[in-house]
Amino acid sequence: MVNQNFSEFELIVIRSQNELGTAVLLVLAWIAASDGSIDESEAKQLSEISVASKHGHEVEPLLRLVKNHDIKAIQLACEIVASHFRGEKARLFLEMAIGMSIADGYLLPTENHILRFLADLLAVDSIGLNSIFEEVTGRGIPDPSDISSSRYWKSREQARAKSNQQSGREEKAKSRTHSGKSAQAHAVLGLEPGASKEEIRKAFRRLAQVHHPDRFSSLGEESVAAATTTFQRINEAYEYLVKHA
Repeated sequence: MVNQNFSEFELIVIRSQNELGTAVLLVLAWIAASDGSIDESEAKQLSEISVASKHGHEVEPLLRLVKNHDIKAIQLACEIVASHFRGEKARLFLEMAIGMSIADGYLLPTENHILRFLADLLAVDSIGLNSIFEEVTGRGIPDPSDISSSRYWKSREQARAKSNQQSGREEKAKSRTHSGKSAQAHAVLGLEPGASKEEIRKAFRRLAQVHHPDRFSSLGEESVAAATTTFQRINEAYEYLVKHA
């Protein structure tokens, strides 16, 4: 018989036998859902992180909790994370959270606010957060009150989405697809469209070092898995740009 004194999230934690791992996964799901939905690629990434855990997690219930804005579950997960991560571990966790936030190539104001909340929770001041964000993305974290910040990140993709008006439909569709992929790849590496090959190589080397999975081993299997998916995304973006630049 289920103990009615436990919340749904607490029961998930108990079944998983992995308090920290479950909390990390819920916080990452919260970030992924902060734009109002969790798309297929985000759900796949979270599932891959779950599979990497030796204990295993119930991903769908966690996704439902964040989709339903279960504040108590999110608060408890954040408290668990904060109780385990301080100092260098806090910095590593924020690097991972930033990687999840900009997985689609730009930063939304809601994601910005979550990052600032997590930094405060982990005793990282605004200067420290800006330093971490700059290390991960190559630029400082934007002002969350500036609604144009999300437009800035999106504009890089939109600027490359224009096709050649003099080409046929198939050629234009091909051009749009390539432009979209190119803009996304540039965004993943924190670069403006049209970056030189040397700039691409430098950005890749920097990000590959920041997100190498080995750096996150002290945070647990889930964090290593999250870093691995980010690392793979960086590698794929680099390979695409090297091939098509």
